[in-house]
Amino acid sequence: MRLGSGGRVLLGERRPGDPPLPVDLEDALREWAAFAVTVSGSGGPTERDMLQRRGRQLAVRVADTLGRTVTYTDPVSGRVVAVPAPNTGPIPHMPDDAEPTPWATGLAVSAFTAVVVAVGDVALSRAFAEAFGLLWVPANTLVALGLAPSLHLLRRTPFWRWPALGAAAGLAAAWVVLLLGLLG
Repeated sequence: MRLGSGGRVLLGERRPGDPPLPVDLEDALREWAAFAVTVSGSGGPTERDMLQRRGRQLAVRVADTLGRTVTYTDPVSGRVVAVPAPNTGPIPHMPDDAEPTPWATGLAVSAFTAVVVAVGDVALSRAFAEAFGLLWVPANTLVALGLAPSLHLLRRTPFWRWPALGAAAGLAAAWVVLLLGLLG
């Protein structure tokens, strides 16, 4: 990737398997080239620094789009730099034995969260039952089903697994209390 005559960005050799560049990237390259022509004629140090940084950013985007290393020619210094494609794969998962599990504090956080969620759910469901009768059952079911995906996703996140466990236990305890309240 280098600046050619007339303010055009030359991408160098295109390989047969290269995907086309997205329209927004092509527009950004054209805009950068127009800025480069202006700066090279009468730009100060701040503008030249901005031109270099933006050029490197666009080179990384081009390398990412093409999935391979590209060469970038700095229009200010003339230096040629190889820009590798960034690793955009999934975030690596840390092994479970990376640090010990804080069972004591984790279970304390879970217990506190369970109490808060259970008390809150029972109070809201009873208030809803006083106003609307048995409509608290589908409303509380919707609450539980709405929280389930979030609680499921948080189960492997180091800290948030404890409040998620507590919230799930609190919802279960609230259901037991509410259903026993219907019987007695």
